[in-house]
Amino acid sequence: MTDNAALNYAISLAKPIIAVYVHSPDEDASWSSGAASNWWLHQSLKQLSVKLSALNIKLQFLNTDSVTAIPDIVEEANIDTVIWTNRHEPVRVECENTLSKVLQQKNISVKRFKDELLTQPDSFLTASKATPYRVFTPFYKKLRSQLDLQSITSVETQKQTANSLPSRELKDNVELEQLDLLDENPWHQKLHQHWSTGEDSALDKLDSFINDTLADYVLQRDYPAIQGTSGLSPHLHFGEISPDQIISALSPLIHYQDNKIATAAEAFLRQLIWREFARYILWHYPETATEPMNKKYSDKFWNDDKALLKKWQQGNTGIAIIDAGMRELWETGTMHNRVRMLTASLLTKNMGLHWLHGAHWFWNTLVDADLANNSMGWQWVAGCGVDAAPYFRVFNPDTQAQKFDRQQHYVNHWTQKLNPQQPAVDLSTSRNDALYRYKKHIKSTPDQAS
Repeated sequence: MTDNAALNYAISLAKPIIAVYVHSPDEDASWSSGAASNWWLHQSLKQLSVKLSALNIKLQFLNTDSVTAIPDIVEEANIDTVIWTNRHEPVRVECENTLSKVLQQKNISVKRFKDELLTQPDSFLTASKATPYRVFTPFYKKLRSQLDLQSITSVETQKQTANSLPSRELKDNVELEQLDLLDENPWHQKLHQHWSTGEDSALDKLDSFINDTLADYVLQRDYPAIQGTSGLSPHLHFGEISPDQIISALSPLIHYQDNKIATAAEAFLRQLIWREFARYILWHYPETATEPMNKKYSDKFWNDDKALLKKWQQGNTGIAIIDAGMRELWETGTMHNRVRMLTASLLTKNMGLHWLHGAHWFWNTLVDADLANNSMGWQWVAGCGVDAAPYFRVFNPDTQAQKFDRQQHYVNHWTQKLNPQQPAVDLSTSRNDALYRYKKHIKSTPDQAS
């Protein structure tokens, strides 16, 4: 509701507003929302509905495809303007562009906003060749130099104006429960123990992070047993808080006299720009949702061992910090970022399994599953993506555990009921095998990098 340019624009027109959420998983093709994300979405929509009702706007739900449904609504309700906030997923970009053309052909005014992005991807290009950035550091430096932090503010919704606007009920609207976002199996109920969804929770979490956690962010963010990160990722993904709101809160701290606070605020801003980079890459290279950026690493490069994959998925690898991370994921719908890198490295390099296996598993089990972050992150670790980790960077989970979980608080919390077992792969042998496999493949495969 806060910092929502589309909603504010709708209210400013001083006309009746029909607010619609169209549930159209088929339009998302192979990346329709996973079970954990759907749980969050259900809770978030419920809370958004309550907030909109306070403005005399009823949030209505349709269970169909958007390209058909919205023109039908235009005809049914005699609409003259359609407003939305752009999404960045490739199939959604295609749907929204098609929808925009259909509406404009009907002489309907279309107003689109880009609240999620800090850049204009089509025009934010390298100075030398006018091509998209493929390496994070120069992308970060350029964007950071152009960010006028003091000009970034969050906008309050025009609440008083909205109160006078009536809503109209659509004939095909359904109840939220009829969207079937919640599995019949009540496994998702456990997520209530770990998360509080919605805009109010997001704003509270931002305040707590700024006041209680940010000062030690640089020192503590890599330690999985410590609540050293913001926990804002799912709130950002579902639009419950905007990047501008977070930057607006960080801005005065980046110029703070306390150098520790300023450094921490800048470090967190860098993470927001990394998130922006993921969206930028997906926008320019939509095929990377399913295909490697570096074409050398096609499907034939990867091993196929379903038994090994199942051990990884179930947290039964016999490698303590890996199993802890996979069990944290299954129980809470999230995993500490440091451990995400370790589990991904083990799957793709030590086990040699396809990065898409990991991407799909995370997609179904993460509450913050985000196509841009998920795709770029997995390809980065696997060594086949944009600005990828070099093939010889193979994380050793035991060494990492010694460094970031020396007292084993994290491992003991999530693996206390597990019996010790033989590791599914020998870390030393599998590392050497991975190095040999990557070296051999690089030398024998023609350079087809996109």
